[in-house]
Amino acid sequence: MSNEFLVSVADVVIRNATTGVAIAIGKANVTSAFTLSMQAADVRAGINNPLLYSYYHTREMSVKIEQATFDETILALNVGATIGTGTYNVAQTECVQLTDGSGVVTLTPVGDVSAFLSNGNIVECTPSTKSIYVTGGSNQAVTVAYTTAKAGDQITVASTTPPSIVDLTLIAEIRASDKTTVSKYFQIHIPRFQVAGNYTLNLAANGVSTQALEGRALVTQSTDCTSGEYYAKISYLPVTTATSYSAIASLPSAITFTASTAGSSQLTVYGIRGGAYDNGVIASANCTFSKIANGSSGSSKFGVTAGGLVYVLATGASSDSSTIQTMHYDATSGSLFDYSVATVA
Repeated sequence: MSNEFLVSVADVVIRNATTGVAIAIGKANVTSAFTLSMQAADVRAGINNPLLYSYYHTREMSVKIEQATFDETILALNVGATIGTGTYNVAQTECVQLTDGSGVVTLTPVGDVSAFLSNGNIVECTPSTKSIYVTGGSNQAVTVAYTTAKAGDQITVASTTPPSIVDLTLIAEIRASDKTTVSKYFQIHIPRFQVAGNYTLNLAANGVSTQALEGRALVTQSTDCTSGEYYAKISYLPVTTATSYSAIASLPSAITFTASTAGSSQLTVYGIRGGAYDNGVIASANCTFSKIANGSSGSSKFGVTAGGLVYVLATGASSDSSTIQTMHYDATSGSLFDYSVATVA
């Protein structure tokens, strides 16, 4: 049995804890870690005060993820806000060339314009649309600062809104020492993850800024009467290969089209292992879809795309009796297959 190692950093998938809709996916993480901790109360008594019993309590599960990419979603989750889209008043700075003190700014100011002269003086001037006059500005280039309206995204950091609660999944790779490929996937799923709300953004001249998402798991109620509350579920998932399936199933197995009417139906191929459907759907990219004519002279009216979409053409379709679509799973032996039958009513 070869040694296995958990390598590199985990990807992270963030979903809405209520609806399950995806919010963000992080694949440019610098670090990712989760920590389990508990507290213990010791019970001691008798001669020399030996330890009789330890009561373990207050289990916590915390996660910290640091990303190299910059995304406004991380800040929004920390402050429990949505990302607004609209037109907002923001600061604008630019260089303006003055001619006898007159110049034109790029955008329409909201309020006065501040001009920073080369001698260190700051002159406030009231614009006429985009035109400004800077007293003492003469014929120099000056830096101006003003407020203008711009379309963009905006996050409001409220004083009382708590951080977001999301559905968080970490996915990491496990590799065997005698292999160069991934042998398993290590997956941590936290249905209710409370973001801590701690956010620090360091702006450095000699590096790329990173931002972190950290927080703790909240208890999730079980959906049955036998298992209790839980923080997370941790899965060890083997990498699925062609040889791990004993058969495949093409669904739907029977498709009926209306005569002289164009139509289509999508085939889905499932792997069968141990007599049951596997958890995942075999991707169409791993299957070869082909058509076997059933002897009908109009069989050319039937077809199947590379992605498994079976179709029938309207013209002359009534003369087609049936056709069999055979799906070959791209196994090394090429022996796994199943078929669906398409018929014109």
